[in-house]
Formats: sequence, structure tokens, C-alpha cells
Amino acid sequence: MIRSACSVGCATVQKLASIIFSAAVNPPLQRRGLALPRLPLPFPAAASEGHATSPRMRHVVALQSRSRAAALVQFRVAITNTPNSASASPCRPWPGAQTRALSTLHHRHLGLASYDHAQGVQDAHRAEFLSWKALTGAEHDEQPPPPPLLVSFESTPTFTLGRRQENVDDAQLARLRRPLDVCLRRRREPVQRSFTPDVRKSSRGGLTTYHGPGQVVFWPVVDMHSPRYPRYGVASYASHLEATTSRLLRELFGIQTSTVHDEPGVWVAPSSRRPRKIAALGVHHRRHVTALGIALNVDVAVAGDEHLNPWARFVPCGLDGKAVTSVAAEAGELLPADWDAAVLAGRWAAIFEEGLLHEERRSGGASSRLR
Repeated sequence: MIRSACSVGCATVQKLASIIFSAAVNPPLQRRGLALPRLPLPFPAAASEGHATSPRMRHVVALQSRSRAAALVQFRVAITNTPNSASASPCRPWPGAQTRALSTLHHRHLGLASYDHAQGVQDAHRAEFLSWKALTGAEHDEQPPPPPLLVSFESTPTFTLGRRQENVDDAQLARLRRPLDVCLRRRREPVQRSFTPDVRKSSRGGLTTYHGPGQVVFWPVVDMHSPRYPRYGVASYASHLEATTSRLLRELFGIQTSTVHDEPGVWVAPSSRRPRKIAALGVHHRRHVTALGIALNVDVAVAGDEHLNPWARFVPCGLDGKAVTSVAAEAGELLPADWDAAVLAGRWAAIFEEGLLHEERRSGGASSRLR
């Protein structure tokens, strides 16, 4: 009975070792640059033939079994942490998903929230900055300034108008407010329901744009003239937002991007197709304190009829002849089936903080800069 049980156990562990070895010589994994773990030496011949009847031999078999199990765990961890590639599983976590802790920038991710709620969070922190700036003399010197804050969220469906844009007429307003069906199953927290979009006036420039589920919005509230980090100018701050988003797209999804003179935002690099905007930018400054920011289309509908595709209801930012795109439309399988907006926002925050603290990292994120 002891001999039979040992034979079965050894055979099972040998099969496990064979599986690990097969994976170790798998060319696709080698092409991904995977550093595979060293496996323990094979079992002694007597053990593999079912003769491990002595206490010493059974102890050796047990140790080797545990060693092979540990090797399998290491191998799985190595696969999980392998950088993205076209052959990678879309369900794996993104590289860099476990980002370093932020040292200066505070980050608050609101999840799926109304545009009004997110604006309230942003405005409250901005008011703290402005109140601190209004202090004078010793009171100003004794009270530390508020920390820079990133507010990130996915908005419930909302169309926003630029501050200088004329109000839309009743017919256009009714068109924007028609029910919008949102069906986003390919994510960690699926969204599948019909919304009645809101329409709001915004403090940014430009014309009409859309915010909704599947689009991650990044609103940094920072003092561009803070002594805690190198100063920004208006143009350098906008470039930093674009560069952060471009680097995120390149590192996580391999999407090559560009920026275009007089057309703020991030665009997919030119190809045989017409220009496609993947991230929209709109910023407001008051006494050098920022509001609003950039919105990245991750998995929002960019094609189809108006009941599914919000962009079909208007000309995005007045850009005739140009299209709107998303990570899902450009990267396909490289967008994980269980993507998480909070993880994506955390990665964006880490990249943004690098540029916040180091001026030389505030530009150059786009593959092609046409400004």
C-alpha cells in the first residue's frame, strides 16, 4: 500500500515538473523575454520507480515535491509580471499596475460619478488653494499650502459646452438628452443600462464634448507657481497633461500618438485612416491654480447609431473631418477583459507626478509632436 501511494505521488509531481519544463521551452514565452525559474533536479531513479520506501527517501521526495511546487508559483508570478505584447493574455494585469506610492501628489479616484459631484470635489480643493493664496504676512508663512490633488473618475453620461460657446437650441438640446444605451461588459465592473445624459456649461475653452462610462477623466488641481516643484507656464502644463497620457498609452497598450498644433489633446499617430482623437484636453486657470484636465477614451462607444454612440450626436469640439477613437478600438486584445479604471488612474497619477517634480519629464510623451 505504501509503495503504491508513493508511486502515484511521484508520478503526479513528475507530471507537474513536465508541465513546467514544457512551459520553460515555449518559444512564445521566450520571445516575451520571460526570466524563467530554475527547476530542481529530477527525482532519484528509485523514487520515480516507486521504491521510496525508506523514511530517508520519502523525506527526499517530499522536499523535492515542495521545491517543484514553489517553482511553479515562481513561474506563474513571472508570467503575470511579463510586459504586454501582442501575444499576451488580455486578462493579465498591466505592467506597472502596482505603482509606487505617491510622494507629493494626492490622488482621489471617485469611480463612476456624476459630473456635478466630481466638479464639486475639484472646486472644494481649488477653493482651499485660493484661500491660502489670499493669506498675507505671517499667516501665509505659517500655514502650509494644500497638497496638489488629482481627481479621477468616470462620469455618468454628460455633454459639456465650452465657456464661450453659444447655448444650443432646443432641437439640439433634445437630441443630446435622448436616452443613451451604455453596454460595457469587458471590464472589472460592467456597466449595462440606459442613461438620460446631462448637459452642462463648462469653464474650459472649445466647443461641445462628451464624458461618460468607459472614459477616464483626470483633473489635477495644482498651483502652477508652487515653490514645492518647478513652475509651469500655460503651454508647459498642457504639454505635461498630453505627455502623461501619451506615455501611458505607449507603455500599456503600444499605441503611438501625436499632438497637433492648435488642436489640443492626444491623437493616434497618422496612418491610412483619418486623424483620430483618443484624449480630449480642456483646462482652466485661476490665480495659477488649475481645474479640469484631460479625458481618455478607454472603452467608450465611438461608432454606431446615436442611441449607442454619443459622438454621433454632435461634431466633437467642432473638428469636422476628424474622428474620435478609443483604446479598445486601437489596441483590441491588449485592453484587458477585466480592466479597472482605478488601476489605470493610479498609473497615470504616478507618471504625472514624475513630471510634476522633474521639469525635464513634462514633455516628449507623444511619439510625434507637431506643435
